[in-house]
Amino acid sequence: MRFVRHVGMAALLFNTMAARADAQLPTVQQVFDKFATAVGGREAWAQVQGRSEKGTADITFAGMTGSYERHSGAPNKMRMIIDLGMAKVDQGFDGTVGWAVQPTGQAQRLSAEQEKSLGESVQVGAAFLDVSRFAKASVDAKETFDGVECYKLSITSKLGEERTEYFEVATGLRRGAVTKTPMGEQRSMFREYKAFEGKQIPTKIVQVTPQGDVILTTAEVSFTPPDPSLFKAPDGIAK
Repeated sequence: MRFVRHVGMAALLFNTMAARADAQLPTVQQVFDKFATAVGGREAWAQVQGRSEKGTADITFAGMTGSYERHSGAPNKMRMIIDLGMAKVDQGFDGTVGWAVQPTGQAQRLSAEQEKSLGESVQVGAAFLDVSRFAKASVDAKETFDGVECYKLSITSKLGEERTEYFEVATGLRRGAVTKTPMGEQRSMFREYKAFEGKQIPTKIVQVTPQGDVILTTAEVSFTPPDPSLFKAPDGIAK
């Protein structure tokens, strides 16, 4: 009987400690409020109607280095070009139609699922700081990610895509994301935040692949809206 009492007391103590630990976690809104402050504030980002980044791309497992540029325009247009000399990645989205240019130079339209994903994930302005864009989100725990203590968030998009995001406890900055894809988990780490026109941006993004790391290093950032022609789908792409 005494043993049963001890077990019951231990269970009660464990549940109390777990409840206290949960109570110490912030809400999703609080995490994103701190994130917004850390990167320059929602008001500053709300003024952004376009953005261009230029830098280098390192394909570590292939020993290849080249140039990298990414452009975005309101409300959700995107163009990314990685030129490695022997190979080139060229992908775009005009807000409706997405495409990728093959190594042969032929452009191919992306699948409907890929276009929907791009339409939801490409964000210009302060939309990336708005938690209402998620179908579900929760703060699950504190966990070390990429060497720093982070809040671990489980997020489900309105399209049903699931991912885990990590926000540094001390600074509020987003430090990484793990996304579920048909090819398996894609792990990204956001490092070396720097200020550009008062807005903090990670200048080194490490994408972990089964073959090895892909490292995108940003050297230049402009918030001048890019030329609209950058987002025009290539000739021959069905609309």
